[in-house]
Amino acid sequence: MKKFVFLVVILMLPVSIFTQKITPKPTPKVLTEREQKIQSQKFQAVSMVTKTAEEATFWEDKKAAVEALADAADLLWEENAAQSAKWLLKAWNLIDEVPETPKDAKMSEFFNRSDKSGLRAAVLKVAYKHDTPLAEKFIKQLTEKEPDEKKDKGAFDDKSVRSEQLLTLALQAVETNPNLAFNLAQRSLADGISFSFQTVLTSLRQKDVNLANRLFDAALARLSSPDEAQILAGFLFKSGFTFAANSSGGMILAVNPAQQNLPAVAQSEPNRAKNFLSASYQSFFARPILLDTPESKRKAENILLLANTIFGQYNTYAPELSQPIKAFLTQLQSQLYPNRQNQSSENKSRLSSLPKDATKEETYEALIGDLEEKADKENDPIAKKIAYIRAANSTKPEDYKRGISIAKKIEDENLQEDVVSFLLYRAALHFVEKKEIETAEELAPQIKETLRRSVAKIAIAQALLQPKTNKKIEQFQLDLEKQRAFALLSDVQRDLRNEDVSLNLIKTLFGTTAVLSKFDKTQGLSSLEQTVQMINKLDKFNLKDASAPKLGIDLSSTSSATVATPRIGFG
Repeated sequence: MKKFVFLVVILMLPVSIFTQKITPKPTPKVLTEREQKIQSQKFQAVSMVTKTAEEATFWEDKKAAVEALADAADLLWEENAAQSAKWLLKAWNLIDEVPETPKDAKMSEFFNRSDKSGLRAAVLKVAYKHDTPLAEKFIKQLTEKEPDEKKDKGAFDDKSVRSEQLLTLALQAVETNPNLAFNLAQRSLADGISFSFQTVLTSLRQKDVNLANRLFDAALARLSSPDEAQILAGFLFKSGFTFAANSSGGMILAVNPAQQNLPAVAQSEPNRAKNFLSASYQSFFARPILLDTPESKRKAENILLLANTIFGQYNTYAPELSQPIKAFLTQLQSQLYPNRQNQSSENKSRLSSLPKDATKEETYEALIGDLEEKADKENDPIAKKIAYIRAANSTKPEDYKRGISIAKKIEDENLQEDVVSFLLYRAALHFVEKKEIETAEELAPQIKETLRRSVAKIAIAQALLQPKTNKKIEQFQLDLEKQRAFALLSDVQRDLRNEDVSLNLIKTLFGTTAVLSKFDKTQGLSSLEQTVQMINKLDKFNLKDASAPKLGIDLSSTSSATVATPRIGFG
């Protein structure tokens, strides 16, 4: 019987098969010649990226290896996620082998940033884009590490390598993921309130006021030093500005041009301003200070600088503490500088004698007047030059005529010309940012220094080519503006032909290429070819460095920070 059933089943199988509707196999798509070419190019590109990533681990240049592995992982994640994750992990581990590059001696007093920080940020950016758990694993490793105290710290360096890394990543995340930015910045507070914290806090406030307030409150709860108070003071009262004391006790200033014109946060958060002023008073101004060691004297100088910076805010937000802090300020000044009382009274001639209700313009005029007078009275020739540069550089970009009048007092003709050129360059870029293109065009030809003049013209050309969405413009007007832009770029190309090859020249040429290609692809390609030829004359050039050229005054390390740096055309 079993054999019979088995035989029936066998006999039925062909019937069941042939009674089903036969589905024809899909005909393979015939690729066009163009599609075949694209497919071939894609295969070649994937092979090239894969080969580069595999070879990168053996490179002597570990920084380039990390960048190559991160790029490869980002490019091929959709093709092979598992392999890309391995490359990213290898890049992360290689970062510890990257040596620190020599620092710029002129900037070392202000900043000594770690190369490793930028590399970790690049790897983490790719990880968060494709594999959040892997990114969290990297972050966990960072936060669990002991803080690596930075050696030879500048006045505006972050508290540790770890905090620098967390804040770099937080700033990257603000636009797309404010909650992640908040969490990263909050974690950075484990090492203290760092300089970059103000930038993150201000950027976060522009995206989410509630998150920014929570982050500020968390920072205020752990306030422990005058330099930390300066960071929070900048956020509350003068966005984008941070004061610090240098190694000799003098005041230095860092400016973030992208945030310096924002409204003061304290105006909309008076209670937080009062809480900050009260906390600062209790922490730094409520008890006498001993000056028995060099360390205690340095701390006292920082406290005095903080008191001078925020003293005027007590009248507005915490008037009950105004008189006590004034008495403290007077006492500390006499302790630190017992022989300077007469000099101090002279220095108060303008700024300190202003009424409480003085306007911003009156305060500005008093500040510039005091700086100019101080330079006039300086006897040391070198110090006198630097004092005039500081006074001229402290003028507003739009007040360039005032700055030039101060610069004209510098007796060194070459230095005088350099400062005047810089002030005109700064003013031209300011007017471009404010959409006052005609004024910028008038100033650009007056800039004698070639690279500054070229960057100003590139910025003007870019502004002329931007889409006009707010008003209707006739076609002939658009054509005229294109002609003006093309003429400016032609001037730039002609001027740069005789310049010595340098990093700033290459960056300027890239800016020219980027803008030129917007309305003439052929000329843009030709410009790119010429730029590549120039790059080959340099020992080393980082194509990922998309920042604008730094064209400040040689004797003023912070002058570049006061420039409205053009962003389009340089990254």
